[in-house]
Amino acid sequence: MATIDLTVPAKSPTMTEGTIVAWRVKAGDLVKSGQVVAEIQTDKAVVEWEALDGGTVAELLIPAGSIAYVNQVAAVLTSKPGESAAAAIAKARELNAQLAAAAKGGAPAPAPAAPATVVLTPAPMPTAASAPALHPQAAPAAAPQKQYRITPVAARFAAQHGLDLAKVRGTGPSGRITLRDVEEARRAGTALIGAAPAAGAPAKAKLKPFRADGAPSADQAMSAMRQVIAKRLAESKATIPHFTVTEAVDAGALAAIKDQCAAYDGVKVTVNDLVVRAAALALRIHPRLNATFHGTAVRQYDSADICVAVAIPDGLITPIVAKAHAKSVRQIGDEVRALAKKAAEGRLQPHEFQGGSFTVSNLGMFGVESFTAIINPPQVAILAVAGIKDEPVVRGGQVVAGKVLRLTLSADHRAVDGADAAAFLRTLRELLEAPAGLLV
Repeated sequence: MATIDLTVPAKSPTMTEGTIVAWRVKAGDLVKSGQVVAEIQTDKAVVEWEALDGGTVAELLIPAGSIAYVNQVAAVLTSKPGESAAAAIAKARELNAQLAAAAKGGAPAPAPAAPATVVLTPAPMPTAASAPALHPQAAPAAAPQKQYRITPVAARFAAQHGLDLAKVRGTGPSGRITLRDVEEARRAGTALIGAAPAAGAPAKAKLKPFRADGAPSADQAMSAMRQVIAKRLAESKATIPHFTVTEAVDAGALAAIKDQCAAYDGVKVTVNDLVVRAAALALRIHPRLNATFHGTAVRQYDSADICVAVAIPDGLITPIVAKAHAKSVRQIGDEVRALAKKAAEGRLQPHEFQGGSFTVSNLGMFGVESFTAIINPPQVAILAVAGIKDEPVVRGGQVVAGKVLRLTLSADHRAVDGADAAAFLRTLRELLEAPAGLLV
C-alpha cells in the first residue's frame, strides 16, 4: 500500500497561505497526474491547482472555504481504491496542526520531508456497488469536515473577503450558497472569520463605537491578498531609497489623437495605452530603468515587460504586457483590457502577473493632478500617471489654453541616478508630445 500527500503549493513567490476556493474532486475519485484538483485563492488571484501525482482520493483534509498554509496536506491519495490510508491521514492531520501553529506564531514548522518515489498503477474507477470502504480498518480520528454547496463565483467572493462559509446561510436550491448570500453576509458582518455565527437569517454586525462623536465603527479582517500588499509595500518603502522626478507633458496632441483614433475606425485607444507604448519605447533607450535589483547586481532586460496596475475589489494586482515594445497601441490596449477583466474575475494565471521589468500605475481616470507610487520590488522604477488637466501652456512665447499631463517616476537610488530618471522622462515626454509616432 502506498499513499501520496497532496501538499498546498506556493502559487506565487510571496504566498505563505491561501484559501481552498473549490475542490474539483471528492473522496473516491480517481486523480490523474496533471489533473486540476482544486482552485486556490492566493495572495494574488484564484488559480488552478494541478496534481503532480495520481491515485484515488482517500480524504480531503482541508474543506472548501478554509485557509490552507503552504506545505499543509490538503488531500491524501492511495494507489488503489479501497486501501486504508488511516495512518497517513492521522500523520497529515498532525503535520497540518504544526504548520498552522507555526504560521500563527507558535512552534517552528517542521521541515517538509522529501517526497518518496511512488510508482502508481492506474486503477479503474470503482462503481458504487463494488467500491469497498476507503478505510475499512480505520477508527474515526476526527469528525468529517463539512463540504459546502456553493457556486464558484460565490466561493471566490467568500475567499477574497475572508468569509467563513459555516456562518453563511444558503438560499439557493438544496441550501446552495449563492453570490447574493455571501454579499449579504459580508454587508452584515456576521460571516467574517472569527466572528460569532449567526442564528437563522444574517443579522446586522455588532458595532463598537470608539470615535469621539459616538459614530459606530467595526474592524474588518484583512484578506490574504491585502496582508501581502501591506507587507510588501511597507518593506519596499522602508528598504528601498526612493526618489521621485516629475515631468509635465503638453498633452493637447495626445488627447486629440486618442479622439481621432476612435472617430477614424472606432478603435478604442486610451491615454494609458499610449503611455504604456511610449514607456516601452523609452525603456529600450534607457535600459537602466528597465531592470530589477538583486542585492549585489542589477539585471537589465532587453524586453520591456510592463506591469500595469489594476485595482480589484480586495486590492491591487499588476498583470504584465510582455514585449510591449514590439506591440502596437491597439494590441497593448486589447491585452490590458483582457488582463484587467481576468484580474477582476480572479482568473489570472501566475505567468500573467509574476515578473515584469517596469510598472505603470494610472489614476488619470479619477482626475488627480499628480501622485507618487511605491516601487514594486525587485523592479527599480514605477511610473505614476495622473489625469489630463486643462491648464495654460506656453507655445511660441505665448500663454494659451492647453492640456497638461503630469508623470511622476519613483526610482530606486541604489540602481538609478537622478540623471537617468530625468533622461528617461525627457524621452517619454517627447514621445507623448508627438503621439503620431506611437501609432507606427
